[in-house]
Formats: sequence, structure tokens, C-alpha cells
Amino acid sequence: MSWVPVSGCTAACAADPVPTVDAATRRRRWLRLSGALAGTGVAALRAPWTGARRRRRLVVCAAARLLTAAGVRVEVTAPAVAWPRAGAGRGPGPLVVGNHVSWIDDLAMLTVVPGVPVARREVGDWPVLGGLARRAGVVLVDRARIRALPGTVAQAAGLLRSGTAVTVHPEGTTACGVELGRFRPAFFQAAVDAAAPVCPVAVRYRVHGQASTAVAGFLGDEPLWRSIARVVAVRGLVVEVHLLPALDPAGADRRELAALAEYAVAAVTEARPPVVAAHPRRPRVPARRKPVRRPTTIPTHPGAARVA
Repeated sequence: MSWVPVSGCTAACAADPVPTVDAATRRRRWLRLSGALAGTGVAALRAPWTGARRRRRLVVCAAARLLTAAGVRVEVTAPAVAWPRAGAGRGPGPLVVGNHVSWIDDLAMLTVVPGVPVARREVGDWPVLGGLARRAGVVLVDRARIRALPGTVAQAAGLLRSGTAVTVHPEGTTACGVELGRFRPAFFQAAVDAAAPVCPVAVRYRVHGQASTAVAGFLGDEPLWRSIARVVAVRGLVVEVHLLPALDPAGADRRELAALAEYAVAAVTEARPPVVAAHPRRPRVPARRKPVRRPTTIPTHPGAARVA
């Protein structure tokens, strides 16, 4: 269908050689990853008998364990001005929007900004992870039914009003990071309806200090296991999570918010020169301000990866 975003990236984008671990390390990572998935399965079984906050905590813990098992390190860069705080009695939760490269994106962002992700409906059918996602209340988008989109956006707006952070990838698909896709405005309507701040996040990858997105990418129609195999084999994979200054939705429409968020993310990823000529309110995004860099390594406990 023409309205569904499609990435031009294929497995060939990951053909460049990268440092890899030895066979013994690779086996250990697969064993640890299997154990983390088993633990996630147990958490999925427990989820129906726990409260919403506890279910989200289970998801955060599962994300941290999976990243640690796969040998992925997370570094967080926080803005000079803290994001708006949300929760019971603190106003609406933030709509967190970021670029989309890999299945790792959501795992890393969950450990930094716990909330409810928006994912395509097929994620709910994944073994183990899909069950936990459904029980944790992940917002699932059926891309085959465009008429269902307004209801899904309304669901996200309701979560924002309740003080829950909602995470969405407005590109609508993954890519290898060479070119940033356009931010689709649909879910920005949830922020407008809930008067919720929009908090852009830029995700970058590097291997041994060199920028590398394709090795972690979920490329084209390749199966998930092939992307996981690349990640398990690589040595020194780091995902950078850049938390950018929040955007105020007051007086803005969804298209303007989408353009401003896209500009902020593009300024960090440098995937392409940002296009801002048609958006005079660009100064609301202080993209040139250098953020405070706080490298963080994710251990088995996700709390250490969160921004204070």
C-alpha cells in the first residue's frame, strides 16, 4: 500500500567488514541471550497478575538483560535542560520520538525512558517478546488497516493524558541510517490532543569508535534472527541515545511538530542536511547547544542506565 513507509535498505548495506568476537565469545552471548529470552518468557507469564507499573518494570528489566546478553553497550547524552517530568499529578507524559535503525533502538530507549512503545502489529506475534509486549500494553499499529489509525492515535493520547510516556518512531520503518526518513505526523496528533511535550531522541551506533548503523540495522525483509546474529558477532557495539530538548505543543499542529522533531534528530545523526526553510518556528529547537554527555554502560540492572 502506498501509505506504508518502505525502506530501500537491504542486507547488502551491512556488507562492510567490522570487528567480530571469537567463536567462544559468540557462543557465550547466544547462551546468555537464550537465558534472557527464557527469563522474558517467565515475565510474560507473570505479567497478567501484576499492575501496570510492575508490567512496565518487567519490560525494562527484560530490555536491559537482552542488551547485556548481546554485548551491546548504551551511552546516554542528556540535554542541558531536563525533560518535563510526568506522572500522577504532574501532567501528561511525553511523546518520545526518535529515528529507527534497529530492534535495539526500543530496547535501549526503554532502559533510558521507560514508557509504552508504539510498534507494528507483527511485533505482537513474535515468540516470547510478543507476548510480553501485548501484556505490557504496547500500542500495536495495524499498517494494513489505515482506518484503524485514528483509534490507535487516540489510544496513545489517552496514555499521554494519564502521565505515561509513549515512544514512537515516526519514520514508520527501519533503515540503515544513511538517510533519515520523513517523520510522519500521525502520532504527533496524540501530543496535540493531550497537550503533551514532544521529546525527540536521536539514536546513533558505532563500532570501536567508528560510526556504523548497518551492522545493527533491521534491514529490508531480512528475518529478525539474521539481524540478531550480526549483533551477537560484532565486537564493541555501542548505541548512543541522545535526549534532545523538548518541544512545546502549544499553538503548534502535528505537521509542524513532526518537522521540528525531524530537524532536531537530523542535526545529531547528520543523516542528511536538515530541511527547515518552510518551518519558521525552527528556533524552538536549540540544536546547536552542546548537551551534557553522560556515558552509561547498561549492567544487568536497568536502573543504572536511566537519566537522573
